Amino acid sequence: MARDKWEAHVDSVGLLVGALMFALSLTPSILPRDWLFQGVCAGLSAGTGYAVGVFVHWVWNSWLERRMEPRLEEFKGVAERGFDAGAAWLSRYSTPKRPSDEAVTKLKTIAEAVLVLLVVVALILWSLFAVHWQQEVAALTDAEAYSAGQFLLILPVGLGLWALLVLVGKGFLKLVDRLQRSRVGSKLGEKGSQIYAWIVAFVLVLVLVDSVLPGAIVGGAERVFSLKDQQIREDLERPTVPERSGSTASENAWEDLGGYGTRFTSLGLYKDELEELTGRPSKEPIRVYAGLKAGKDDEERAQSVVRELERTGAAHRKALMVAPATGTGWVNPTAAQAFELLFDGDSAIASAQYSYLPSVVQLLADRERVEEAGAALVTAVVDWWQTLPENDRPKLYVYGESLGTSAGAGAFSGLRDIVSSVDGVLWLGPPNSNTLWRDFVDRRDPGSPEVSPEYAGGLSVRFAQNEDEIWQWPKEDPALESPHGWRFPRVLFIQHPSDPVVWWSPRLLFEEPDWLKEPPGFDRSASMHWMPFVTFWQVTLDLPVAANVPNGHGHNYGNSVLSGLMALVGGEGFTEARRDRLEAELNAAMAHQGPEKEVGVKQP
Repeated sequence: MARDKWEAHVDSVGLLVGALMFALSLTPSILPRDWLFQGVCAGLSAGTGYAVGVFVHWVWNSWLERRMEPRLEEFKGVAERGFDAGAAWLSRYSTPKRPSDEAVTKLKTIAEAVLVLLVVVALILWSLFAVHWQQEVAALTDAEAYSAGQFLLILPVGLGLWALLVLVGKGFLKLVDRLQRSRVGSKLGEKGSQIYAWIVAFVLVLVLVDSVLPGAIVGGAERVFSLKDQQIREDLERPTVPERSGSTASENAWEDLGGYGTRFTSLGLYKDELEELTGRPSKEPIRVYAGLKAGKDDEERAQSVVRELERTGAAHRKALMVAPATGTGWVNPTAAQAFELLFDGDSAIASAQYSYLPSVVQLLADRERVEEAGAALVTAVVDWWQTLPENDRPKLYVYGESLGTSAGAGAFSGLRDIVSSVDGVLWLGPPNSNTLWRDFVDRRDPGSPEVSPEYAGGLSVRFAQNEDEIWQWPKEDPALESPHGWRFPRVLFIQHPSDPVVWWSPRLLFEEPDWLKEPPGFDRSASMHWMPFVTFWQVTLDLPVAANVPNGHGHNYGNSVLSGLMALVGGEGFTEARRDRLEAELNAAMAHQGPEKEVGVKQP
C-alpha cells in the first residue's frame, strides 16, 4: 500500500531536475526548430532529468543518508530544541496541536501541486524568453523565425511527453517490483531478489531497445520504402540515348533502376541541351546506374556498373566520377549536373543502389552494409580503370554526400590508399560516424579547430566550412596551384558548422566535443553550450530538420559542390570568373529538374 501511494506522487527532486533540463533544452542548438520538434526535445530532456533526479534521490535515501545520520541527528536535535522553544512561546497564547497524519498527507499533496504549478509558470515565461534565441539561430541560417505564439505550443507537447515518460518509468519500477516478488525472486532473499529483479528488467529493456524496436522500425520502413522505390515519377521519360542506363541499349531495364535511379538517368541535360545552354561544343554525358535488381549482391551490381561503363565508352572520356548513393539510392542531381557542365559533357558518372531505406534508418539497420556496398562499387570501378592505358584514360574522382560519403570511404584504408587509387575525392556533409573523416579530424594539426581542421598543413586533405572558404585559399596562398601548394590528388571535405549530420554523436550524452569548446563557425550560434543529456537531445532533434533550411546551411550544400569539384580539378580553370559563369549555367539547368532532394524547404 505504501508503495502504491508513493507511486501516485511525483518525486520532488526528479521534478526539479526535469524542469531544469526542460528549460535548458530551449537554449540555442545547431538549427532553428519548430514547436513540435522543440516540444519533443524538451519532453525527452525533462524525462531524462526526472530519471536522473529520482536516481539521485534514491542514492541519498539508500546510501548517503545513513552515512550522514550522525550529523543529521545533530541538526535534527537543534531543530527540535528550536521547535520546542517556539511551541513554549506560542503556548502562552494558544495550545499547540500536533498535526495528524492525514493533515500531513494533505499538506504534502498541496505542496506538490504548488510545485508543479510553479514549474509550469516558470517554463511558460522561459519559453517566451527562448524565442529570442530561436530568432538568433534562424538569422544565422537564413531560415524562418517562429513567433512567440507558435513557440508556446511546445508546452503541451513537451509536458505531455514528459508525463508519458514518467509513467513509463513507473511502469518499469512496477516490473522490477513484480519480478522481485515472483516465485524465483522470493527464493533469493531480500538482496538477492533485488539484484535478480533489476538485472532481468534491464535485460528486457535492452532487448526491447536494441533489437525489438529497431527491428520494428526497419521492418515498417522496408514495407513503406520498398513500395516507394518502385514508384517512377510520372514526368520522367526513359532515356533515348545509349549513353544512359535504362535505355534500350542498356543491360539494366528502366523499371529496374528504382525511383531514384530513374531520376538520375532521366534528368540532367542532354548534349543538344548543354550546347544550347552554354554555347560550347559538348559530348553526350554518360550516366550509368545499377538498381537493386541488377544483381543479387553488391559485387554483382558493381560489375553491372563496370559493364555499363565499357558499353558507353566511358574509358574515352575526360573525367569519370563514382558517386555512391545514399540509403534510398539518391544521387545528388546538382552534383551530377555540375560535373557535366564542368567538362562540357565529356564525362561519365557511375552509381549503384544498395538499399531503399532512408539514411538514418539504414544506419540503424546495418551501418557496415553501407561501407561494404560503397567499397564494392568504388573498388570495381578503380580496378577496371587501372587496366586502361595510364596516359589515355579519364581522370577518376569519387564524390559523396551524407551517407554516400561513408559508402565511398569504405573503399579506402587511409590517405595513402586514396592517393594511389584516384585523382580526387569530394565529400559533403559526412556523418560523424564516417571513420575516415573521424581519423583525419582526430589527427588534425595542433591548434586547428574541429569545425575547420587542418591536416598535415593542407598538403593533400582540406576542410572547408562553405564554398567561400574554398575561394579564400587562392587569395591567401598564390602558390596554391604550384607543386608545393595543394598537391594532387586532392581530398576535400565541405562541412557546415550548422549541419547536425556532421556533428551528431552518441558521445554528446556525456562528453563535450571540441567543436563546442571552440569559437563557433560562420552559421552556428555562440550561445550554444554543451550540457549533459540536453545537448544530445537537441542535436538529435536537429537531424530531422537538417534539410529544412536554405542552401548553404544545415545539410543543404547546394552549389557548393560546383566549387568543390573545381577545386579538385584545379588548374587554370580554377577561377571565380569561371565559377560565376558555371554557376549561372547550373542554376538554369536545375530550374526544370524539380527539387534537389524533394524534402525540406523551397530554396530561393
